[in-house]
Amino acid sequence: MQEASFDPTRPTAMKLHVDPAETPAPDPAGLKVRIAEQVRVDSRERHALTPEHAVRRLAPGLPREQLAALLSEMAAEGRYGDIKAIVAPSGRVYLFSEAHLIALEAQERGRAEEAKLAMVERIRADSRKVALTPVADLDPLVPGADPARRDALLAELQADERFRDIRTVTGPGGERYCHSDAFVSGTYSQIMMRAKTRDACLGIAELVRERSRTLPKPTRLTTFEDPVFGIDPGRLEAAVEETLSRPEYADIKRLVHPETGGVYLYSDRFLAPQQAFLIMDWDEVGAARNP
Repeated sequence: MQEASFDPTRPTAMKLHVDPAETPAPDPAGLKVRIAEQVRVDSRERHALTPEHAVRRLAPGLPREQLAALLSEMAAEGRYGDIKAIVAPSGRVYLFSEAHLIALEAQERGRAEEAKLAMVERIRADSRKVALTPVADLDPLVPGADPARRDALLAELQADERFRDIRTVTGPGGERYCHSDAFVSGTYSQIMMRAKTRDACLGIAELVRERSRTLPKPTRLTTFEDPVFGIDPGRLEAAVEETLSRPEYADIKRLVHPETGGVYLYSDRFLAPQQAFLIMDWDEVGAARNP
């Protein structure tokens, strides 16, 4: 199988990263046919490369060496002469059919696939550190650093089942951030995004509304002392007072427990006052009295 390398002057030996297993594929001839069919369909109908993970799905349990040997055999057989390989600098392999996809287009698609993987790696790495990734920070990973191309690749990878954990959140000013919900939940990402806006009232009101709607329960004021909210503890009381005074947050109400003095906020869009009080009372004293 000939290669269309990213650098035509420096061809790279083809490698497939296949997990070793003890049981070889029972039908090598049939597997060759399935690989070729998959590559041709991808090239013809989707104008897309067939990445190595898709090849591995066709050959579960086949050791790396045997799969590499199988592909070498295909290269020597005339019926598979249209099946070519691109080897990225990362070592990842992409197959295509030159009967349906020209080499230059295949190389461009290979660069795009590598860019998507780099974007995913960056987003997941940031999320592991509990940080959002500004969408604009992904531009250097995209060929040409083109924002329009970046948005197109981001849409592609989010439609890929392998990357379903990649999410996008948008701030009130239109700023966009990405995160992996394998490490940062959607709710947590919204909190972090609001903290970045430096609008403490917005962050307080939106979390109180969300918890009142989904849990449903009121939110203890001390919740907002967590650094993720970006609210100076010394300004928390003032931020709450401002929130309660602004007409756009008229649904946000305050409760103070009569015994403990614990302060809670709730949204009367989603919780009735008596319901909110009973939940607060249980959290403050009821649970301890009824172990």
